[in-house]
Amino acid sequence: MQATNEYLHFAERPETLTADWVREFYAGLVTGVPAADAAPDAGAWIALAEEWNALKAYAGGEHSRCSYRFMQDMGDAAAEEVERVVREEIVPACEDGDAALVAALLASPHKAAVAARFGEQLLAVLEVGQGPLAPINSELRVKAGELAKRYDKLISQGEVDVLGETLTLARARGKTSSEDAKTRRAAFEAYYGWFRENRDELAELFDAQVKLRDQMGRNLGFDNFLPLGYAGMARTDYGPAEVARFHSAVREFAAPLFQKLAEDQARALGTPTLRPWDRGFHPERSLPSDVAEPIDEQLDKVGRVFARLSPKLSTHFERMRKEGLIDLENRKGKGAGAFCTSFPDEGRVAIFCNSTGDESDVGTLTHEMGHAFQGWESQWIESVDLQWPTSDGAEVHSMGMEFLSLPFLGEFFTPVQLEAFRKTRWSRAVDIVCYVCVVDAFQQWVYENPAASLDARDAEWMRLQDVYMPGIDWSGEAAPLRATRWYAQLHIYRYPFYYIDYALAETGAMQLALLDAKDHEACLETYLELCRLGGTQSVTKLFAGAGLRSPFDPNVMRDLMAHAATQL
Repeated sequence: MQATNEYLHFAERPETLTADWVREFYAGLVTGVPAADAAPDAGAWIALAEEWNALKAYAGGEHSRCSYRFMQDMGDAAAEEVERVVREEIVPACEDGDAALVAALLASPHKAAVAARFGEQLLAVLEVGQGPLAPINSELRVKAGELAKRYDKLISQGEVDVLGETLTLARARGKTSSEDAKTRRAAFEAYYGWFRENRDELAELFDAQVKLRDQMGRNLGFDNFLPLGYAGMARTDYGPAEVARFHSAVREFAAPLFQKLAEDQARALGTPTLRPWDRGFHPERSLPSDVAEPIDEQLDKVGRVFARLSPKLSTHFERMRKEGLIDLENRKGKGAGAFCTSFPDEGRVAIFCNSTGDESDVGTLTHEMGHAFQGWESQWIESVDLQWPTSDGAEVHSMGMEFLSLPFLGEFFTPVQLEAFRKTRWSRAVDIVCYVCVVDAFQQWVYENPAASLDARDAEWMRLQDVYMPGIDWSGEAAPLRATRWYAQLHIYRYPFYYIDYALAETGAMQLALLDAKDHEACLETYLELCRLGGTQSVTKLFAGAGLRSPFDPNVMRDLMAHAATQL
């Protein structure tokens, strides 16, 4: 990532951002609140809010840069220390300052004028965010964050042996989709075997996080962490009751299709049942495990995809390449997973991937670029709090881009391979809504039962697998590895309750795919408008404004699963 000196906010800044500087600046803002409240008009409050927003952009940019650099090499001690200081010292100082100013704004006679200036959704976002910022939990948040970083570091250093070859965890996982049965089983057993071998340490890390988060909820007068977890995701227009209805629709309409697809896959494999190590390979759809190699050509190929899809979006991608804002290839010591982040004080967006050369790289790259496109298109929004939608809305852009780019992926695949990849994407849509409900229901159960034993958590995970993902044969030698999947799901450790978002958004992405099939240009304009809106509207309003049906309408899941079945 190339540095920039063109800061949109705080062009004149300290050589090193410190917690003391942050506290002093926030104190100055808080001191100005009484006079702003007493003023006959909102001018003083708006000026104060502009400074506050600039500070958020500056501090948020520093946090994102430090975190991104550390994830690039988690063995870099210097980067680790810088990231620790930001996470443990500067972020809590920002949270305390934000908590004071949020409370002041929400109580101010000028709050409506401030909202009119920056966006009506701002007050809703700030109000729901009060609990997650509560100073009483500052120390607990730091401790939970440190445990999450310990998880990240442990995963980044993991290596396993697959048929005599030493591989990172990410590369071993990639081989679970190998066309060679011996290789994919060996990779599956090595990958999940690593989590089983490290189960005690991973389980203890999570147990400590659960206790900390449960205490956070109780400190604010809740029975458990669940309400605070929802507030932390800035969900302003739905709650557990609506999500329960969504779970019910998935059980009724998606789980039976999941089972049918599992049975079909077993028949294609010539096996009586579908074993877990065979899930990653479908004889009629899976592509060669090296189909996306060489990795150093992936950006050239996807660049041509975006140029054909949308010249406007292509300019964002080319800028990212030029400015080193894409970290693509997996390597030892690199943090796990893939994500998009932004540096709001620079007005720039970056993505982070772990490409290993298999077909999933293509989906991941288009997915993360979907996030990035939204980030770039939302730069016109002044309020840092509204530049990004809540994750349930943000994932529509990413998953939607996976579908919108499908017709142009001949840059990666032959026509036969592309048709197989298209079918796989629709099959994945079924997988996503079912698996996401396992994760979401598991997290809800965990935080409603914080004192449950480690074994009880494993048992609940396996029970939920049976409910939402029937048709997989975990008997015999597979049984000891069955509960290990949740230990590999980084969201459970890093971002509690960030997961149902993927399933909700997938309903929007599938609807975009249907629109694209009817009218590509209209669909692309709808997509661009969704990107431009950023977080200026709640998720249900974003759906409605784009002409998409609500994910909480049970008939949506019925209709989408019926369509998915026709594509498979």
